[in-house]
Amino acid sequence: MAYTYKDIARKARVSISTVSRVINGKDLQKVGKKTQERVSKVVADLDFTPNVIARSLVSKKTFNIAVVVKDFEDIYYSYFSHVVSGIAGVLEKNGYYFQLTRAIKPKEEPLSPYYMKAFEEKRVDGMCILVEEALEKDVMALFEKKFPVVLVNRYIKGIKIPRVLIDNKEGLFRATKELLDTGHKRVAFLSGALRFQLDQDRLAGYKKALSEAGVGFDENLVAEGLFIYEKAYEATGTLLKQEPRITGIVASDDVMALAAIRRIRDAGLSVPEHISVIGFNDMFPFPPGSPTLSSMRLPLVEIGKTAAQMLLDIVSGKKVENDTVVFTPEYIRRESVKSS
Repeated sequence: MAYTYKDIARKARVSISTVSRVINGKDLQKVGKKTQERVSKVVADLDFTPNVIARSLVSKKTFNIAVVVKDFEDIYYSYFSHVVSGIAGVLEKNGYYFQLTRAIKPKEEPLSPYYMKAFEEKRVDGMCILVEEALEKDVMALFEKKFPVVLVNRYIKGIKIPRVLIDNKEGLFRATKELLDTGHKRVAFLSGALRFQLDQDRLAGYKKALSEAGVGFDENLVAEGLFIYEKAYEATGTLLKQEPRITGIVASDDVMALAAIRRIRDAGLSVPEHISVIGFNDMFPFPPGSPTLSSMRLPLVEIGKTAAQMLLDIVSGKKVENDTVVFTPEYIRRESVKSS
C-alpha cells in the first residue's frame, strides 16, 4: 500500500507540515525531539518512501548531483573510485542520487559536453567536478550563473569557486625531500600531464625540494606519464636513457610508480637496490611481485565526503563558512625506498 504524508500525520497525531519537516530534515528546530522520534517511528513502521517526483515538484529540485570525471573508464581507476565512493555515501544519506558525467566528448559530439548539458537541461541540482578536463570556460559559466559547483583537486586562479584541494606542491616537495634526505642526488619526476595545474603544482614542489637541498634542476629528469601505465612505462625508459645515473623516481600517482618499477626491472635493474621509487595516493601498497610501494597517502574517501557535504550545503542555501578545504599528503615509507 502506498502511504502519504497525510497518513503519517494522522498516525503520528501531528500536522502534515511537521511530517514534511521531519522527512526532509528542514526547520527541525520547529519540531520537538519527541515529536521527531514519533514521526520517524511511524515512517519506519509504514516503510514509507517519499515519492521523488512529488518531492521534485514541491521543492523544484531534481535530487540528482552530477559527478564529473574525464571519461567513464576513470571510475575503475582507484583514485576516482574512492573519491566517488565518499561522494556517493553522503549523497545517499541525504536522499540524493548521483550520476557520473564525462568531461571528454564522445566521437559523435553533442552540442556541448554532457556535464554542461546536464546543467542546461536542469537535470541536476549541482556538480562535483573531479577533473581538469572540464573546460575552464564551462566551469566559469556555471559559477557565474550561480549554479552550485564544488571543484575537487583543481582550482582556477583568481576565482574562489568552492573547492576541496590536495596540497600537491607540498606532497611532491615531501616525497622528493625524502629521497634527497636519504642520500639520493639524481631524483627524477614522473609527472602526469604538465599542461594541468595539478602537475604544475607538483613540479613546483619537486623544484622546491631540489633548491632547498642545493641540487640544480635538470629538465631531463622530468617526463610525462599522463597517468597511464603504458605511457609511464615509456616515459621511465626515456628517463633511464637520458640520465642513467638516476637513483630515485617520484611518480605523480601509484599507477605510474608501478609502471616505473616494471621498466626499471626490464632494464636489468632492481628496486630499491639501484633505483628507489615513491608513488602518490597510496592505493597499491602491496603490488604482487614487487617491493611494497612507498607513497604519499591521502584520505580519498574523506575528500569525497567533504566535497559532497560542501555541495549539499550550497544546494540547500546554507552559508558555507569554509569554501576551501585542503588535504596534505602523508609520506608512507615502505620497501621501494632505500638509502643511497
